[in-house]
Amino acid sequence: MHNEVALCIDHNQRRQGQIKRALYSLGFKVYNVSTIQLAKEIMKKNYCDLTLIYLGTMANEVLNFCTFVRSGFTHSIIIILMDEISISFEERLFDCGVNDVIVRRQSYTRVLKKRIKAHFFNCKQLWHQGNKIRLKDTIIDFDRREVWHNGTIHTLPGILNDLLKYFIDNHNRIISRKELLESSIWADSICTPAEEGGKTFDVNVGKLRKIIEPDPSNPQIIISVRGVGWKLAHNLIR
Repeated sequence: MHNEVALCIDHNQRRQGQIKRALYSLGFKVYNVSTIQLAKEIMKKNYCDLTLIYLGTMANEVLNFCTFVRSGFTHSIIIILMDEISISFEERLFDCGVNDVIVRRQSYTRVLKKRIKAHFFNCKQLWHQGNKIRLKDTIIDFDRREVWHNGTIHTLPGILNDLLKYFIDNHNRIISRKELLESSIWADSICTPAEEGGKTFDVNVGKLRKIIEPDPSNPQIIISVRGVGWKLAHNLIR
């Protein structure tokens, strides 16, 4: 794993420390919190690839939280840590979208690392079969024309979906207005060249930035190249 984000919810600091070290060894950036409420605050601002929850005394809260995660964070892997076996409660957890349940404290760090690796391998295989990509904290599903960003799912209108895909497919170079004008994106549209005062591309790039950029007024994903066009920032695609 590289640059993935993990959220660990546990009131026990010693256990948190053990799990945090295990996650660090796998390459995760880790957020540790002790309550469900704090976890929700973290998830509103960050996309968490992995959510680890120690069940403890938070049973009912955990069920609601897992439903919350699944409602807006479709691709996040949820793993529950339990001290005692409870088949009926495990069933309820899986019904809420949990990916895995690990029982017994002694197996947490050793087995946990192997299970995480397995889940992420399977997850990436599914992603490769589909048409999804990740730009920093933004998840893009081109087949469904959806973007997940800041805890919200946005719909990508056709032309914006095609425009974003064009930037991603050509992420290693600058894309000029002339190239966009001659591309298939605007094959069925009427566009006035920039030298004649046309603003079609600028307007649509602006709309796209409002959906995918953390701060549209200070673009960090689609960068303007003065007098030429735009380029996708380096090291964003994951």
